[in-house]
Amino acid sequence: MNIIEKSINSYIILSLEGILNASSAPMLKSYVAGLPDTQSIVVDLENVEFIDSSGLGVLVGIARKKKTSNALVKLARLNERVKKVFEITQAYTLFDIYDDLSAAADA
Repeated sequence: MNIIEKSINSYIILSLEGILNASSAPMLKSYVAGLPDTQSIVVDLENVEFIDSSGLGVLVGIARKKKTSNALVKLARLNERVKKVFEITQAYTLFDIYDDLSAAADA
């Protein structure tokens, strides 16, 4: 999995590419742990080919940790494969999800 970082407004955008599963989830967790606790982020999932329960779990864990520091985690541009996982697990109720990056960073 690749992580591409950029900034929009006060948010760090983390664009993920590849597979977010048990082998790559620790990399995302470690990457986010290197950011300041109070830094709000938007996770761009447009180019995620596959996500499993480990990938979903790391996103939930990141959101919980950020919430304790009054920071936000928003998700953006879920493709159809990722969207199905969020619908089946009802994980969409745990996140603010946006269709584009600018809307996520502006909201």
